[in-house]
Amino acid sequence: MTIISLKKQFMQFFNANILQKTAKRTGFIQRNRSILPEILIPSLISALSKGNCHAIADLHRQFNGMCLTENDNVAYKPFHNQLRKEAFPHFMQQLVQLAIAQFARQQCAQLPKKLSCFDDILLQDGSSFHVHKALADVYPSRFKRNPAAIECHMTMSLRTFNPTAMTITADTASERAYLPKPFKMKNKLLLADAGYPDFEFFADVERHNGFYIVRGAKSLNPRVVEAKNGKGRILPKLAGMKLKDITRRTNRTEILDLKVHRGKQEFRVVRRWFAEEKWFCIWLTNLPTEAYSADDIMAIYRCRWQVELLFKELKSHTNWQRFATAQKAIVDGLVWASLLAVIIRRSTALQIMPSVSLFKAAKNVDVWLLPIFECICHRAWSEITEKLDWAICYITRNAPKSQQRKSKEDITLDGIYVRLNA
Repeated sequence: MTIISLKKQFMQFFNANILQKTAKRTGFIQRNRSILPEILIPSLISALSKGNCHAIADLHRQFNGMCLTENDNVAYKPFHNQLRKEAFPHFMQQLVQLAIAQFARQQCAQLPKKLSCFDDILLQDGSSFHVHKALADVYPSRFKRNPAAIECHMTMSLRTFNPTAMTITADTASERAYLPKPFKMKNKLLLADAGYPDFEFFADVERHNGFYIVRGAKSLNPRVVEAKNGKGRILPKLAGMKLKDITRRTNRTEILDLKVHRGKQEFRVVRRWFAEEKWFCIWLTNLPTEAYSADDIMAIYRCRWQVELLFKELKSHTNWQRFATAQKAIVDGLVWASLLAVIIRRSTALQIMPSVSLFKAAKNVDVWLLPIFECICHRAWSEITEKLDWAICYITRNAPKSQQRKSKEDITLDGIYVRLNA
C-alpha cells in the first residue's frame, strides 16, 4: 500500500503538464525550451539533498547528469540565466505549497493524550544565514561583521513534521510580524521562543479560541494574582508581588505556577529555577491549570525543539548558506528549493516508516532517494515501483531511531510523549 500511495504522489507532483503550467503561470517559462521544469525540479532536489553542493555549477552538473541523453545537456550560461529570473523564487514557492498539500499532509503523527485534543501543534521559529555581501542593501544583517543576511521565519506542524508556512526577510526584520494569523489558531496550540511575546497577539489568539506556550523575556514583570508551587500547593505570601521581586532570597521554590496580570490582561506564568546555570526560565501560557500542570507546560514546550532540528537539517543536509551568488532571485529560489527537498524527503521517509530517524534518512539520500528522482527525470514510471521497494527496504533496516541512554530519554520527543501520556 505504501508503494502504491507514494508512486501516486510522485506521479501527481512531478506531472510534466502540471509543472509546465505552474512554471508558465508564475512567468518562469514562456515556452518549452531545453531546460524543462520536469527535469530541472528533480535535479535541483537531488543536488540540494546530497549535502555536498556548493555552487551553481554543481546544480548545472547535476542537471546534465540526470538528462536522458547527451543532446539534452545545456551549457552553464543558459542554465544560470534561467535561475536568475525573478520568477524563479515564485515558481519554487508555488511548488512548496503544492508539496505541503500532496506530501506533507499524507502522514499524521499520533500525538500524546495531553495534545490529542488540539487540531494541530504549531512550532514557530526563525533562523538566519549569511549571503553575498553585494545583497546588503536588500538583506541587511544585524551584525557589521557580515553585512548581508537572510532570516527565514518558519511555522512547523508537529503532526506532519513538516513546515506549514515560511517567509524570507532581511535579518533585521521583526520576528513577531510572521507569527500565525490569530483567526487561524482555533483549537491549535502555538509554541514559540522568547523573541515572539506579543500580548496583543496573545489576546487575539484567545479570542479565536487558540492556545499558546511562549518563552518569556527577562524584562517580563507582571503582578502576581495567585501563586502555587510545582505540586499545586498555594503560596499566599506571593500574591500581590511583582514577578521580579520573587527572588531566590524571598522564595526558594524551584517551580512556580502563577496567575498574573499585566494591565487588563490576565494569563499564566510558569517559572523554574535552574541551579546549575543559576537563572530563571519563564513560560507564558493560557492553558488551564486544571488540565495542564507546570511540569506538563515545560514538557510540551520542549517539543518546540523539533523546529530547531528542521533548521539544522536545512543548513547541514540541504545546502542552506552555501551559495556565493549576488543574484537575489537565485538566493530566494534556492532557499525555497531546499525547503521543497526537505518536505519531499521527510514525507517519503515518514510514510515508509513513522518511527524513522530523519537524521539518518537525510544522511543517505544518494542510496534510497536519488534513484527515485532519476526515474522521475527519465519518466520511467514503470521502474519507480522497484526503486520505491528498495527505498522501503533500506529505510526500514538502516534508518530506525537509535535507542537513547536513560539519562537522555526525557528530552527526546518519544520520551516527552511518554511523559504526557502518563
